[in-house]
Amino acid sequence: MATVVLCVPPDKSISHRSLMFSSLTRGTTKVQNFLFAQDCLSTAGILKALGIRMRLDPKRRRVEVEGRGKFSFTAPKGVLFAGNSGTTMRIMTGVLAGQDFESVLDGDDSLRRRPMQRVIRPLSLMGARIESHNGRAPLRILPARLRGIRWDSSLSSAQVKSAVLLAGLHAEGRTYYRERVPSRDHTERMFRLFGRPLRRYKGFLIVDGRWELESPGEIFVPGDISSASFFLAYGVLRPGVELVVRRVGVNPTRMGMVDVLKRMGARVRLVDKVDYAEPYADIVVKSTNLRPVKIRSEEIPRLIDEVPIIAVLASFAKGKSVIEGVDELRVKESDRVEAIRGNLVAFGVDVRVVKRKDRIDLEIWGGRPLVIPKRIRTWKDHRIAMAFGVMTAVLGGDLDRIDDRNCVDISYPEFWETLSRVSQGVDYGC
Repeated sequence: MATVVLCVPPDKSISHRSLMFSSLTRGTTKVQNFLFAQDCLSTAGILKALGIRMRLDPKRRRVEVEGRGKFSFTAPKGVLFAGNSGTTMRIMTGVLAGQDFESVLDGDDSLRRRPMQRVIRPLSLMGARIESHNGRAPLRILPARLRGIRWDSSLSSAQVKSAVLLAGLHAEGRTYYRERVPSRDHTERMFRLFGRPLRRYKGFLIVDGRWELESPGEIFVPGDISSASFFLAYGVLRPGVELVVRRVGVNPTRMGMVDVLKRMGARVRLVDKVDYAEPYADIVVKSTNLRPVKIRSEEIPRLIDEVPIIAVLASFAKGKSVIEGVDELRVKESDRVEAIRGNLVAFGVDVRVVKRKDRIDLEIWGGRPLVIPKRIRTWKDHRIAMAFGVMTAVLGGDLDRIDDRNCVDISYPEFWETLSRVSQGVDYGC
């Protein structure tokens, strides 16, 4: 069995937060292994427009940030452009809500269609003054003095949680935040890394507006488990291959994909684990025959970005797979539910979108003969492009059939080169 070793890009969620937290503290912080993709560069561009000094070194994947404290931002001269990055817009809304100057956050056409009311509502209760276009961008954020609140969220969203907690850092008193289903905890880990572990009380996370953050001096960003997921899937589906993905983040709140692979019968294991602020390890997978899987709604927050590639895996597993509660996928970079359904049908998969009283489910009948369509639609969505790029490669198809391959640049600019090399059995990226 041939062994192929690769490294995937740094974690996008951690890269965003490393810049934001470094900008809110006093002192210089060096971010090692930063993701130089368009989404994270949107965050960097906004922080620089707010007066933060930052030295970017793409060759060494390093950023050096000079923070001057949580109220040190200066009024921007123009609109703050978040591009396609929902993480940038939602979390920065929380950071800007308590500043003493006016700012406007905007994005591209796709980002303008995504819901922002989920952030605006709790921030407004804190005293923020935010004007929107029917709950969507552009957002005009007016000067305000914030006060702590107790927010019991019905929505599991790391972006909303991060926005409220960082707004709480700028508010009078304490801010309490609780969510019914825990979302990824990168922000909680960042608070701890920057010297202020969040307090907990009856399920609430608590931030105190009197806190000042302390720079750790250096942050290491591990490989992105969401980016790795596409190659873990490739390794499971491609006969005769053992795939080793190096130094991938294995934060327990992001390990839903690995758990699903194991339940589908995949041979997957973690080796050489390092217990850092964000733990990381090498992940090894081998090709295997898969069995169908049922994913429940409460699991979705741990694998929200991986649903497209899990749907691809289900197409190769003989029998019926069910992915419950995919409602949130309708308001991502595209309507991912429709994008998944449409592409699977084009590949010859029997798939149904089932609308129930309280949720939307995907039902996929896998293991049937597949065809490679003449054209594969991405809807300009990086996760859709990568998922069906993997499906095409496994089936031996031409990647030129994918209509907009450049959309992967927001998170994984080297994706197509990596997929091409791995398909040829060549180590890549390390």
